[in-house]
Amino acid sequence: MDIVLTVSDQVWGGKHRYMRDMADGLARAGHTVTVLAEEGGAMLQRCRAEGLATASVPPFASDAAADAVRGVLRRHHPGIVCVSGRADAAAVHRARSQDPADAAVCLFRHSAFPLGTTDDVRDLFSGVDLVFATSREQRQRQFEPLITAGVLKDDQVEVLTSGVTGSLLEALDAVDRTVARRELGAAPEQFVHVVLARLSWEKGIDRVVDAFADIELPPGATPPLLVIAGDGPLEEDLRRQAAERGVADRVRFLGHLDEVAPVVVAGDAMVLASTVPETGPLALKEAMAAGRPVIASAQGGIPEFVEDERHGLLVIDDEDLRQAMQGLVNDREAAEAMGVAGRQSVRGGHRAERRVEYLVHRLDLLALDRLGPAALLDEVVWDDVRVREESDGGFVFVPRTSHIMELDGDTYALVRTALEAGDPRRLAEVRGGRPDVLVRRLYAMGALIRPPGEPAPAPPAADTERPVPEHV
Repeated sequence: MDIVLTVSDQVWGGKHRYMRDMADGLARAGHTVTVLAEEGGAMLQRCRAEGLATASVPPFASDAAADAVRGVLRRHHPGIVCVSGRADAAAVHRARSQDPADAAVCLFRHSAFPLGTTDDVRDLFSGVDLVFATSREQRQRQFEPLITAGVLKDDQVEVLTSGVTGSLLEALDAVDRTVARRELGAAPEQFVHVVLARLSWEKGIDRVVDAFADIELPPGATPPLLVIAGDGPLEEDLRRQAAERGVADRVRFLGHLDEVAPVVVAGDAMVLASTVPETGPLALKEAMAAGRPVIASAQGGIPEFVEDERHGLLVIDDEDLRQAMQGLVNDREAAEAMGVAGRQSVRGGHRAERRVEYLVHRLDLLALDRLGPAALLDEVVWDDVRVREESDGGFVFVPRTSHIMELDGDTYALVRTALEAGDPRRLAEVRGGRPDVLVRRLYAMGALIRPPGEPAPAPPAADTERPVPEHV
């Protein structure tokens, strides 16, 4: 299936890493994916460098964007368009309103800022078939009002959180910590706080600099080091602040890093003092995956994966932040224990590959619902499926997922014929019923999968679970 995935903004951040991982995963699953990004932006450059198919448009907020998007949609004729922000979603909406297409639209929401229920928002979401919030808190805060207002249905909004990739875990494990710390200029016994974020107001890095400057140490103790990795409009202000607070010699500004593993491993704790409700910051999950405790604002989706005093310390104000940073410096044994717990949690339950498996599964179901069974039947094969005939029908059972479905006599005969022929396309021949319903249920239970070598969709995650129908 052809999928166009749009990503706005010129900079590179957590949203872009998330969407890059999803685009790469969809392509690996057998979809034809085109990343549509802004001319001159970091997303376009990174995806091209990594071999993903791309197309470019003027900034999505510009008047010219809709015409450019329309041209891309005409060339690719996608079955699904995935959008990831209000600017690109609005450009796609304008393009489709002037040149209607059959494509389904899936919106990923990363922003912490409220949507509201204005006429503009209602109009935008009138053209959206499926929404992925990136935290449960975000779903409740931003989308429950739209569901209550009747703009969206409850089952149109699901949660798909961020995850760390296998390649990132390999990179973390390959770093020589001693060498990485030496390159930062950190002494062997020096505690290193790391900030990995864009240098903009909502990340609260000025709060971190103040808290760092206020850390109190016993006589003779080695003062800690603060490493700030990222770029953005506040760099000069932050440098000036560090100088004014007398800690400029212990604050390192590294700028943007393409490879974050060395600085994450070199650090002793990750700090994110955001002033807005973050959803699921990858920087925190990457630090946890490396076995580092995290210090983070107790808001947004962060408490959904950071347990206070188990994986790190959650803070609510500036004094909390100072005490947390000082506390880890003073108690390295506690910091190490939190890091171990965080590593186990993220490596066991926050893997990007699992998120991609569910995304493939859910977009295939969306295509079935929106475009009909022909959108999928040419692309799937039978999994290991067992059937059992009964006097008035039969059962289909999938050992991998443990799902079972009861069928009436005619439908059972059709499924068995298609299974014995090894040809799912025979399912379109259902008589007296709806092939889309039958195919959807067989796919949802795992009887139909993408070919071997591509990830077989996993059963829905807890955040997104939907009951599997029992009868056709």
